[in-house]
Amino acid sequence: MPRSSRPLQIFPIVMRHVEVAGVEDVTANMRRITLTGEDLTEGVMGEGYHRPAFRSEGFDDHVKLVVPPAGGELPRVGTQEETRFAWNPEVLGNTRDYTVRSWDPAANTFSIDVVRHDHGLAASWAFAARPGDRIHFAGPKSCARINTDADFHLLAGDETALPAIARWLEEAPEGTRGHVVVEVPTAEDRQQVGTRADVRVEWLVRGDAPAGTGTRLFDAVRRVELPEGRVYAWVAGEAMTIAPIRRYLRDERALPKEDVEVTGYWRRPKTATGDGRAPRDNAESLTPVAADEGEETSADLLAQLHEMTELAPPVITRVAVTLGVNPAVAYGVTTLDGLAADTGVPAARLAPLLDGMTALGLLERDGAHFRNTPLGAVLCEDSAHDDLSLDNPANREALAFVDLADVLRAGGHAARLGERTWRERRADDAVLDAAHQDRAAEELAYVLDLLPDLPAVRDARTLAVAGDGAAHVAEKIARGRTVHLPGTDAAAWPAHDCAVLVAALEGRTDDECHDLLRKALTSGSSLVLFERTSDKAAVDDHAAEHALTSLAVTGLPLRSSTGIDHLLREAGARTVERTMLGWGFGHFGTVTVAHV
Repeated sequence: MPRSSRPLQIFPIVMRHVEVAGVEDVTANMRRITLTGEDLTEGVMGEGYHRPAFRSEGFDDHVKLVVPPAGGELPRVGTQEETRFAWNPEVLGNTRDYTVRSWDPAANTFSIDVVRHDHGLAASWAFAARPGDRIHFAGPKSCARINTDADFHLLAGDETALPAIARWLEEAPEGTRGHVVVEVPTAEDRQQVGTRADVRVEWLVRGDAPAGTGTRLFDAVRRVELPEGRVYAWVAGEAMTIAPIRRYLRDERALPKEDVEVTGYWRRPKTATGDGRAPRDNAESLTPVAADEGEETSADLLAQLHEMTELAPPVITRVAVTLGVNPAVAYGVTTLDGLAADTGVPAARLAPLLDGMTALGLLERDGAHFRNTPLGAVLCEDSAHDDLSLDNPANREALAFVDLADVLRAGGHAARLGERTWRERRADDAVLDAAHQDRAAEELAYVLDLLPDLPAVRDARTLAVAGDGAAHVAEKIARGRTVHLPGTDAAAWPAHDCAVLVAALEGRTDDECHDLLRKALTSGSSLVLFERTSDKAAVDDHAAEHALTSLAVTGLPLRSSTGIDHLLREAGARTVERTMLGWGFGHFGTVTVAHV
């Protein structure tokens, strides 16, 4: 998740069972469902785990409803674990995300607003719901509060974003300045929302135009006069419709990345259905196409192998993201010559790339003009740019993966990276090092707020932090205590109660790791280690890719948790244990804690 300037809190993922307490038609196309039940309170779950009370403190918090099929029964939803929920994949097609419109802890209720449309699973349930009906849901798994440091707020979206925008209006502190733009299907869908904020609310009526089409929202945002000072922008709605707004705010208005949140709440189907008066659910559920039963044929296996051996898709996709082709098309630059001017690539050279993107389904051509497909629209999102753009030197480094055969045969790292080691290259290249530091900070986003509650960190009076993102980690865990930043290459470390190391062992030899770990352990009594491992490489292709890419880039195999435990004990650790932070997802969801 891209970092946001809004304060973030992480909650355990808990599956709850509640009942409908009230139903209200806010407008002809918006129904409010109020939910209540004992599961919203603190207690003990059937599995024996502690159930925290339901909380929702951010204006765009969302819950995941498990919508029962009409006239049918759901299979087992999944298994509750201590801090997360293990979903049964069979029910994921029945889940939809909805914003928490309001939360009343005193009444033990919360509400959601559901848009009316003809072909939505959740809408069908909501517009038939009656008090006493029951439903499962999970979340919110996190919340981000209003950015009170901004001088001006810009919020925009279609009716799927209206519940979040309305809650922001109701909860914004007095004197908060801003401008709000909301697109709705009819004039009757405008809502009266009270606010203490000093904002202008601008309503756009779509009329007969299908939902998720046109440039009304984009045009309105461009008309807003942004004042001097810090501007925070939040935009949500149909993914391709709002994509140009992201580019406008980030590139033309030069708003910092952390102050711009543009989120696709739904995606317009390629073939429109219904009368187009209202959009789909605000969570696009992708369900796999059922395969024919029976054994795979030789032709099937050959086709599968052919897909696995193609080199074009990952390269074309990364180059397209690097050049910004899909965001440019979303912005209205749709011809070959226009895209050539926008990307700075001669038209004759760009044309083969656009052909390749069209063949892969990232673009579609209409005469002389290109359009984004739903797949291509995903490449307009910040996460695609962060993960794939070759302008990021950390991403470009990963191209060393193609030298894997030479690395395996000859040892060391990919020859294309030069003779210096990975750590030496980072020490000499501030841009490359910053890219890896930022990547670690992004990966820590969902666990860092939980780190101060880890006993080894919580009970420490003095801390030492080193590795990637060290300054960012130190800021989060300081809480008025002394925090040293000795650096991984320091000859000696200051005395401390607990050390925190982030991605500090990858790309180091065993001897180098022994030296670093000994300095940390002999200067303090405990050590918390965030480290990427190879543990899941045999069962997860993404983990396998990361392990092999790390080998190609650093020349050293990525260690397993067992290997890290061995290093720690050789360095003087008396006890070594692993513990899960938050949901346990991602590279840093599990940490190693050592004591001397």
